[in-house]
Amino acid sequence: MRIAIEGCMHGDLDTVYKTLQFAERKNGFKIDLLLCCGDFQAVRNEEDLQSLNVPPKYRSMNSFWKYYSGEEVAPYPTIFIGGNHEASNYSWELYYGGWAAPNIYFLGFAGVVKFGNIRIGGLSGIYNSRDYHLGHYERPPYNEKTIRSVYHVREYDVHKLMQVEEPIDIFLSHDWPVGITDYGKWEELVRRKPYFEKEIQERTLGSVAAAQLLENLKPPYWFSAHLHCKFSALVQHKEGILTKFLALDKCLPGRPFLQILEIESEPGPHEIQYDEEWLAITRRFNSIFPLTRRNATFGSVDLETEDCRQWVRSRLQARGTKPFEFVQTVPCYNPSQSGSKGSFSGYPRNPQTESFLQFLGLPYLLDCMSEPKDLSYSPASSNQRGSFDDDSEAIPIDDVDELEELAEDDDEETNAFTITTLYSKKTRTLVMERREVVFSAAIFILVLFSIAASSSSANLSFNFYAASCPTAEFVVRNTVRSASSDDPTIPGKLLRLLFHDCFVEGCDASVLLQGNGTEQSDPANKSVGGFSVIDSAKSVLEFFCPGTVSCADIVALAARDAVEAAGGPSFQIPTGRRDGMVSAASHVRPNIVDTSFSVDEMIKLFSSKGLSLEDLVTLSGAHTIGTAHCNAFTDRFQVDSKGKLKLVDKSLDSIYADELMKRCPAGASPSATVNNDPETSFMFDNQYYRNLQAHKGLFQSDSVLLNDKRTRKQVENFAVDQVAFLESWGQSFLKLTTIGVKTGEAGEIRRSCSTTNM
Repeated sequence: MRIAIEGCMHGDLDTVYKTLQFAERKNGFKIDLLLCCGDFQAVRNEEDLQSLNVPPKYRSMNSFWKYYSGEEVAPYPTIFIGGNHEASNYSWELYYGGWAAPNIYFLGFAGVVKFGNIRIGGLSGIYNSRDYHLGHYERPPYNEKTIRSVYHVREYDVHKLMQVEEPIDIFLSHDWPVGITDYGKWEELVRRKPYFEKEIQERTLGSVAAAQLLENLKPPYWFSAHLHCKFSALVQHKEGILTKFLALDKCLPGRPFLQILEIESEPGPHEIQYDEEWLAITRRFNSIFPLTRRNATFGSVDLETEDCRQWVRSRLQARGTKPFEFVQTVPCYNPSQSGSKGSFSGYPRNPQTESFLQFLGLPYLLDCMSEPKDLSYSPASSNQRGSFDDDSEAIPIDDVDELEELAEDDDEETNAFTITTLYSKKTRTLVMERREVVFSAAIFILVLFSIAASSSSANLSFNFYAASCPTAEFVVRNTVRSASSDDPTIPGKLLRLLFHDCFVEGCDASVLLQGNGTEQSDPANKSVGGFSVIDSAKSVLEFFCPGTVSCADIVALAARDAVEAAGGPSFQIPTGRRDGMVSAASHVRPNIVDTSFSVDEMIKLFSSKGLSLEDLVTLSGAHTIGTAHCNAFTDRFQVDSKGKLKLVDKSLDSIYADELMKRCPAGASPSATVNNDPETSFMFDNQYYRNLQAHKGLFQSDSVLLNDKRTRKQVENFAVDQVAFLESWGQSFLKLTTIGVKTGEAGEIRRSCSTTNM
């Protein structure tokens, strides 16, 4: 059985399902089940949005409503738990679990089901010590406090899960078990998420309740989400039993949000079924279901289980184990009538829940009103030393989304054409220690684009694929990040690929065409790389959006995303380029910079492409990443009578020259390479300009920028002001990607980037 596990869904069912379908098609296998670790956001209509704990500006319908309405059907059986961003009113309807939509099953606030012979358990929500010992007192419509507390894990639900004795194969929790970092590479985690370190040291990162369940249940697999990063651990219990733990990210470009697991099981077909032991536990403990702020009285439960188990077994044998059928309980979202949120419509009883309780011989209690808040009542958790504000959280990291939203709130774009800050407020100080920069907004990019636009580039637009292929930029960014994580030289290759494309026939992907006499056959392009990344992105996009996204746009977007993957700024570029149909080797040499060029020669070439002297100096900063073959700078050395290299270009630092001669001796392999930047070779920063000041420019065309008075001042400025360089980079890169573009009826949209459609 192949099971796909997804981290935080955030309502983006369409993207996750399409990604899995692509994986099936590419790998030739079948996925049997999808599990989601919370923040599923089963939002049916605009009224549900009022029960979703996110800032109002982030409340959007996303795509679950399509599956609720029947417009779309989930291609895989899907099981999910709740997180801290849910339509809590709908979750409460299905407290015991049930179909949230056809083929999409909610495990409830706590639950266990079977899929074939695989037992899957889960705990919804996140842990908060202040609310842990309370009952489920919250009811819709929620106020500012209860909308946050309703998803906090309760002892009652955990206690029921602690009664499970038969083996659980897979367990899901939204937040991580506290202490799980002890069993994985936590140092690497802290390097990626430095603000976790304090919580790890204080043992407050994660859920105490989940840790108790992990120790008690000892499942072979445990999956979580919530902290928006991938982290694996291997827990060895006292009995020698192992639990493989994996946390996954949220569904966003470049994030590791999916994992596919192959697990031994009985032959299919498989379907979701009620679990006998869990139904017996539910029946036994429903009599003490705490529906006020007061906790359950566990001592009053009859601990004798066999009679209850036999009763449930007989009921299942008579009726069957399939869950009760899905039923819509509220009107579904209608895009043509959006904007009408309406007023709170009460507490609908879900027929599934009613049938489930009748089946177990239990009363329906979910619409029992909570008692008024007793101001004299003090839960056990408040007896701890210190106090908390009612709206504060008892653990330091309650919601990673809030860390990210701080940055978005602070740096909210006033239009679609700004360079965005990459890091949140709380992490920014730590990032500055490493990067020494915060990327500031450059709103004037739009103005420069408008001024510089030719008639063809004016037909480009931001978010060109928003309607025709909304996942286009997501796919490209994800492909680039994945490739870059495997090979850190990829960003430099993709950036160079863009230059060699745009400078010859314009940004039209002519450099990708293969065949005799094409640009690729020219010796200057023999060392150009990154083609496989473009092809990978194209193959995915042809699956999702056939015949829609041009190879030229993929090249431009990939180069932009390569800069971001190397730690550079993130910004938008316009799209809508079409692919060229001409590619000639004879056009290459007259149109690209040779590494021996003087400033005058580079000015002439850049000017012919509509680029200024400032663009020349800025875009030369691309050499802060990437590698070069030894023959690219041989003009700076000479072979002596003994067959050894000696330095002839005295503008090059002698110590640096010695290092280059060691790496690239006379007769070095044609495949031998050195880093363009000897200091921070895989980081997109301003080190290139510092290298020039230190006379460590790799190419002659680099060194002349410091020696020429027309360019020296800008080099010196960028060497001491990284923010200035990165802002200038965004503007110049935008101009670079609009050179000679083909739009409208010109060119074509290739089906394969290596050949024309003819």
